Amino acid sequence: MNIRKIPIVTKILDLLGGIKIEKKESMKQYIYSQLKEAILTRKLAPGKQLVENTISETLNVSRTPIRSAINLLAGEGLVDIVPNKGAFVTNPSKEEILQAYELRKSLEIMAAERSMNNLTEDDYIEMKSIVIKEKAALDNKDIVRYLDANKDFHMIFSKKCENKFLTEFIEKLIKQTSIYLLLFDVYFEDSSQQPYGYKEHLEIIDLFKQKNLSQLKNCLRNHFDHAIDNLNIHNEYKKLDSIFETKLK
Repeated sequence: MNIRKIPIVTKILDLLGGIKIEKKESMKQYIYSQLKEAILTRKLAPGKQLVENTISETLNVSRTPIRSAINLLAGEGLVDIVPNKGAFVTNPSKEEILQAYELRKSLEIMAAERSMNNLTEDDYIEMKSIVIKEKAALDNKDIVRYLDANKDFHMIFSKKCENKFLTEFIEKLIKQTSIYLLLFDVYFEDSSQQPYGYKEHLEIIDLFKQKNLSQLKNCLRNHFDHAIDNLNIHNEYKKLDSIFETKLK
């Protein structure tokens, strides 16, 4: 007699299997959350290798949820997976950062020119509403909410340029440069720094409303130059195993 075929036994085994899957998922989520938080708060250095053995030994878990968590972070652009070498906190070169910002600056100036006559009063109202959220995020040093607001602001006029490919390229570059801000923007690690971006966004709105293309282009150039100038390399980081000090319950 095959005990596994008895209905009640089958049900119990299914439940136990579900518990194992749930535990594996919760461990994956825990590892993902801890690693992401450590990267966003700059506890792990750009270029730091995420050694699976270190995490596995620290948490006494298999590598399966670790790899799943790392793959999620790679999908968000926070981790680079190098074949035959391992996973590393993304570590763009200065040249890569400058290239991304220069291209984004050129494309957004192009989008601004094309969208100037397409923006409505409702768009201006929405943009001002986003700036309020942006300032609140800056005041609270909430970089994730700030980046969301910053992206929303720039995408409003980018989407009005009536060029699908231009809009898509800009959105991709915003995602990429947002990672650079997460890793290197000095404002979120230096309490003496004063926020500036939201003020420039208000100026951008006014120039759109005035249809002052020449000044708008200059304003956007300065806006991106300031963003580049505000990037800095953080140099006080933690060891990989120390970020899992709060054990999963």
